[in-house]
Amino acid sequence: MLRILLCDDDPSFVSLENDLITRIICQDRLLAVVAGRICSGAQLLTFLDNHPGDSLTFLDLDFGKGLQSGIDISTALRRRGDRGKLVFTTNHQELAMNVLKSGAEPFGFLEKGTDMKLLAAGMRRYIHMALRVDPEKTRREDTICLTVGGGETVEISRDEIVCLEAEKSVSHGITYHTVNGSRITVLGTLQKEAARLGNGFVRVHRSYLVAEKEILGLKDGYVLLSDQQQVPCALGMRAEVKRWLEKGRRLSVC
Repeated sequence: MLRILLCDDDPSFVSLENDLITRIICQDRLLAVVAGRICSGAQLLTFLDNHPGDSLTFLDLDFGKGLQSGIDISTALRRRGDRGKLVFTTNHQELAMNVLKSGAEPFGFLEKGTDMKLLAAGMRRYIHMALRVDPEKTRREDTICLTVGGGETVEISRDEIVCLEAEKSVSHGITYHTVNGSRITVLGTLQKEAARLGNGFVRVHRSYLVAEKEILGLKDGYVLLSDQQQVPCALGMRAEVKRWLEKGRRLSVC
């Protein structure tokens, strides 16, 4: 089991990191867990004193004037013989050169920025590297092939699917909605597509099959999805959706 630690003086960024990594672990079925959400270098060193062992730590480079920097923490860990992997996170890419000059041997760097897809992709890459798992292999095993117009085929990952919608204007038309905003329409039924996709998808309405991991909330009879779609939820399914949401919140708590 890979132990992942998050260390940053910005609580909102730590919460964001936790949400992204928890989703990655769930999506990729990884043997990993976020074991600590820590707000200072001193607390990180104390945590490691009390919980020795290897870990993958996403570590802020700059904790503010007068406080230990990520480089200081890295140096202290190296002197103690800690062999954990450090991925430095920063808004200031020019500081990365200071890390290399210090003699630290980081596992990697991540720019915080505002591009959540880029940030999540970087986190996924480093977690897979720490686990020595081939992310391409993971994606291939979870890829499905869709036949579109003219007999052409399109491959997509199950992880990319937000929901499936039964089209009213196309006889037996089913449209796949993906995380990048694309829409792919195939011929079939929601029942058959649900059987093909297997676990992780729930029929919330006669016209919608949604990915459980993409559900953000339930309000006024509508399910809010990660792409900001709001799709109707049948009365008989609302209790199950609420239970799934509560389960997801419990799993995300460290």
